[in-house]
Amino acid sequence: MWLTTAAWTLCKSCPDPLPHRALRPYMPLLTAQNLALSFGPTVLLDDADLNIARGEKVGLVGINGCGKSTLMRVLAGSERADSGDLAWRSGARIAWLPQVPTLDETLSLRQVAMAGAQSSVSSLEPFERELRAERTLGRLGVRDPDLLVGHASGGARRRAALAAVLMEEPDILLLDEPTNHLDMAAVHWLEQHLQQLGCAIILTTHDRYFLDAVVDRIVEIRKHRLWSWPGTFSDWVAGRAEQEALEERTERNRKRLLQVELQWLGRSPQARTTKQKARIQRVDELRDADEKVESRIQLQVRQGGRLGKTILNVRDLTVGFPNMPPLVKDLELSMIRGSRIGVVGPNGVGKTTLLRTFAGEHAPLSGKLEVGHNTHILYIDQERSGLDDNATVRASATEAGGDWVQVGDERVHVVSWLERFLFASHDMQQRVSTLSGGQRFRLLLAQRLQQPMNLLLLDEPTNDLDFETLGVLEEALREYAGCLLVVSHDRCFLDRVCTAMLHLPGDGAWELHAGGFSEWEARMGHRDRAQAQAARQAETAAAPSAAASVRPVAPAKPTMPELKFLDRIDAAIEVAEGAQAATEGMLTDPAVMADRTKLAAAMADLAAATADCERLYAEWARIEAKNEAWQTWRDDQAARR
Repeated sequence: MWLTTAAWTLCKSCPDPLPHRALRPYMPLLTAQNLALSFGPTVLLDDADLNIARGEKVGLVGINGCGKSTLMRVLAGSERADSGDLAWRSGARIAWLPQVPTLDETLSLRQVAMAGAQSSVSSLEPFERELRAERTLGRLGVRDPDLLVGHASGGARRRAALAAVLMEEPDILLLDEPTNHLDMAAVHWLEQHLQQLGCAIILTTHDRYFLDAVVDRIVEIRKHRLWSWPGTFSDWVAGRAEQEALEERTERNRKRLLQVELQWLGRSPQARTTKQKARIQRVDELRDADEKVESRIQLQVRQGGRLGKTILNVRDLTVGFPNMPPLVKDLELSMIRGSRIGVVGPNGVGKTTLLRTFAGEHAPLSGKLEVGHNTHILYIDQERSGLDDNATVRASATEAGGDWVQVGDERVHVVSWLERFLFASHDMQQRVSTLSGGQRFRLLLAQRLQQPMNLLLLDEPTNDLDFETLGVLEEALREYAGCLLVVSHDRCFLDRVCTAMLHLPGDGAWELHAGGFSEWEARMGHRDRAQAQAARQAETAAAPSAAASVRPVAPAKPTMPELKFLDRIDAAIEVAEGAQAATEGMLTDPAVMADRTKLAAAMADLAAATADCERLYAEWARIEAKNEAWQTWRDDQAARR
């Protein structure tokens, strides 16, 4: 199973390498000192330190390939660092969601989630665990929890694995790209859920809005070290901007000084006496520093010729699969120069199928799809297909595997071309199978952007990208004179790039809205509120006789786990209230009151016990109301007969 538990002894003499963490009164859950980790010639970490306190929510950031997922595996105990000390507080429990979870294919998605619930230390009855698993899977968009893992898509598997780690209720939760394969509603729910959790969290994600809403500290992997920034993602962006401005000024001063020293070295040898050895050494140091300047990705999307009058015209287009309800019905869409349309909607409504239809990979059920004669399409799918896992980075840069790349009128050596996409010289012989998701996307861009195009079809392009690459991609797409259709759940990306939103709510429906994601979201919220208000007014104004003449719609029937919950709720509440009373009693103990660590732990236990009681009462009220509505409706139907 991907869930791991560690109970290593904490080295109490270790100082906290993060000065602002000294403000927290709790002992760290995790202390890492002098961590070093390399893969061949590639150094990921060198002398890296990290402390994590109870309840802290940390966002782990850094460029693709810097070692974020590898550090997660080290913290989870799945891999070992080359050197350094890693210690956990005694008895600490860890749950880990890797990017690609390994699951038993004979289990159902419900059983995968239940495995996490059964590992929880909460005193829940089996039926309560089943009920929580069912509700969490539903919140994450799992439509068929009884589907076997072996028959489920990669997204459904990952959502079940995420449900499992959430329900384990560990002391520290490690989440590697938790928003991948989630639709907007599930991302919103996960944001709120993580905000309410009391455990420590370390997460990596490309979703900047999500990161800004959840974390209270950023840890950046840069130059093989871990750099800590207190505050939200926005605070980190502002702080990094100031730091980069300082580094740029320092770099300008270094280059000026190097120029002066080089002019001095160019004078006659008599001017360089033995007294000037230190000055010659300083020139060497300035030259060495020139090699340490960080590279930045260069990305330019070239437009493929002049766009004609017709780019992409869709009339009465119905998309889906034979003998099944259509995914998108009677779509009307005309792309004009500069159109950048984001496609949004729940999982499973046909967003990817629609892009594949436009790309010519999937036949429409009916309607007209017209692609202009001068329209050149580039389609990049979610799976980043088109790369040979056994090939090297250098060989993958060109289809023929040659030494030169022709980009328009420019002839570029393949190594120089790959360096524009942040591949170093020692990466050239690396196998594609060893690349991270972001590195694969950069390599795919290096391969595909050699050819001009004027209609881009991108399916979840931001998955696994670091923030620098995201920013460069956004800037390139905003400056792109062609057209763009993009499926993405990255709200920040949609806001910055798109000029319109194509919403697929399901059941074949579609809506086209002008503006970015935030404008569409605000418009939809306003419409939903207006519709709800109109429904309430119509219900109030309806005459009793008219209401009586309409056959009432059957309310939702309580599920078997919910009915079992009602049967055992009294005992569960009694146990929870007993735990609450016990923790309240601890707060009257003078020994506890005199010990700040014990007092903090007792207060945290009391808060957890109180929340458990409130949760049980809220669940009881919800299920009781649901059951009462069902019973009333059933009795009314019996009386009618």
